[in-house]
Amino acid sequence: MAARALPKPSFVFLVHPLVPAARRLAALRTGRLRMLATGRPTIDDVAVYCRVGFGDVEGVVMGVPLLPDELLADQARALAWMERGVQIAAPVGHVGLGSVLAVVAGRGTALAEACGLPVTTGNAATAWAATAITGRVAAGRPIAVLGGRGAVGRAVADVLAADGHQVAVDPIDVSRYEVVVGAHTTGGVLAPSALHPRATLVDVALPPTLSGPPPEGVTVLAGESIALPRDWRRDGWGHFFHIVAGYGWGGVYACLLEPLIAARLGRSTPFAQGRRLDVAAVRAFGAAAEAAGFHPRIRRLH
Repeated sequence: MAARALPKPSFVFLVHPLVPAARRLAALRTGRLRMLATGRPTIDDVAVYCRVGFGDVEGVVMGVPLLPDELLADQARALAWMERGVQIAAPVGHVGLGSVLAVVAGRGTALAEACGLPVTTGNAATAWAATAITGRVAAGRPIAVLGGRGAVGRAVADVLAADGHQVAVDPIDVSRYEVVVGAHTTGGVLAPSALHPRATLVDVALPPTLSGPPPEGVTVLAGESIALPRDWRRDGWGHFFHIVAGYGWGGVYACLLEPLIAARLGRSTPFAQGRRLDVAAVRAFGAAAEAAGFHPRIRRLH
């Protein structure tokens, strides 16, 4: 009997390690022993991490083994390696970007031009999840949004304000606020001591917003944690990836869903790309995600 062919992926989601230890794990997963031994990856080390799926949509998660500072320091290299990831996954109809990959090389615009596909940054999904989670924990209290110059931070502030919340964007004194959203494009921007002693920080920054461990009494929530529906699919490495990458066994970061939902809708334009993120795009993504059975969940990190 002939072996059953694997379905072609509908989208590729590009991710990268946040710390050297994660890159070493990726080297073990992909069999890149030279990279493991030297710690110096090449473009040939861009490789498949796992496969996921939902309904009639299939996706492949592709690893670009560059750390955040490496991506920011040489964005031409970052673009070339992202393009290589799309080439390996091809043919696909949609491209999604995770973490710092969504920030470099024109925030998806340069990659879209290079590969000729809709490239979505995940920002609409991130903003939707963060506003939903923040709205649930705010309980009428004023909210401070950090990272208001970025696309996600601006959108989060605008959506929360439109929903009737009192919002301060990048306040000088964060300690006055018991509810804080961390939405900077890079992490480590806030000293833990700057928070209110009983603050709840809804964090969507990767690396995290705080420059050190949170103080006793401070609660840190994952800002884009989504509960997985029952018919979510993943291969053997997908289970491992969900846990090691911080998604948790039963959850997924919202940004991974953005290309999936776009593929499911047959959408020809990205939900989010470049520096601008429309509130309408955030709401459109949220409505489509909820209709498909995806819902933000409260997931405590600290």
